[in-house]
Formats: sequence, structure tokens, C-alpha cells
Amino acid sequence: MLVNNSLITSDEKPLTGTHTVEEVVKEMQEREVTTLPVVNKATQKLIGQVSLSYLEQQDSDQLLSDLELDEAVKFYIGQHIFEAARLMLQYEVRLLPVVDQEWTFQGFMMKQQVLESLSRMLNLAEYGSVITVELDRINFSLSEIVQLIETEDAKILGVTVERPDQNDQQFEVSFKLNVKDVSRVAAALRRYDYSVITQSGSTVFGEDLEERADELLNYIDM
Repeated sequence: MLVNNSLITSDEKPLTGTHTVEEVVKEMQEREVTTLPVVNKATQKLIGQVSLSYLEQQDSDQLLSDLELDEAVKFYIGQHIFEAARLMLQYEVRLLPVVDQEWTFQGFMMKQQVLESLSRMLNLAEYGSVITVELDRINFSLSEIVQLIETEDAKILGVTVERPDQNDQQFEVSFKLNVKDVSRVAAALRRYDYSVITQSGSTVFGEDLEERADELLNYIDM
């Protein structure tokens, strides 16, 4: 899913150089964030960001235009929603500024928008059953598994991949299928020597994906 204007909000406004430290600290506390982007008031170009910890060390009546700004964490409109999620996780931000190729501010991506987009992509609301397959790191390929699943008249509604923590561990790939009983699919995969763990029921897969979404966006309760 590529991010367009329909997925960003203009309700939240960025900072400008005319804001004072006192004003920004208060705004951050109200928004419950620790960083905010700063734009040029005239051009709306993104010029940097400030952190709460940095501002708390400055005089309260100073203007942002007099302070040294950090390089802004930014997301380009037209990039994939996964990139937005990655940036939010890596930099632990709740509001992600979206810019065009000229760095003109377009709006914000919000944590709730990212989670809702991931939910739609992963078909969390669809009923189905789950089958989990362990795959070797070296032989990691989905094409044969997908073919075997479809030969048993099952359709894939969603996929998640859990990376191993250590080199000697295996990937766990969970498939959400549009069937109530996954026993035929599991049997077909085992005939081809796949290690299969099956869990039936839409709720199980939904909980699994929500847990992994929480891991992906571990800032959500900050």
C-alpha cells in the first residue's frame, strides 16, 4: 500500500521558527510526544526537528529559529506503508511528517492510521483459519508452499513472517486461509516434508497479527 493524501492528516500542524521553547514544550506535553518537526513558515519546507529533552535545557523564551535543529525523520509521500511503520519503530515517533520530493510538508502519518492500514492489508477482519510452516533460513521460499495451498482449494488471506533470533533457528511463516479446516492443507505440506504447526480459527490469527503489529510498532503505548 503506497501512502497518498487520503492516508495523511492535516489536522496536526508542524512547528515553525516563530514558536518559543515554552510553547513547544507545552505542545509536546499535550500531544504526548517527545519530538516534533519544524518547517519554514513561508515555504512550508521541512527544515528539521526538535526533541523535548533538548528544549528542556534551553531558556523558555528562546525562539526555535535561534536553536540548532536535528535532522528530521521524514516520510516521502508515495512510499509504502511498511516504510512508515519501520521509521516509527526505529525512531520511536508517534507523528511522522510526510513530505514531497522537495521536502514540502504535506501532513502527518499517525500511529492509528498505520495500524489501521496494516489491519486492512492483513485481512484481520476476515474469517479464516491459520497454518504455520517452519522454513530453513537457507531454503526460504514461499512459491512452492503457495502452490500446494492453492491445490487444496484454499486461498491465502494474509501472511506473516517471524524472523529467527539466532542463525540456527528457522523462520515461522503463518498463513491465514479462507477455509475452516486446514487439515488437508497441512497433510499436503507434510507430504513435501514441511514442518507444519496448525491452529484453527480466525481469532488465533487475528491475535497473532495484532501481537506482531504491536512488536512492529512498540511505541504505541509510549
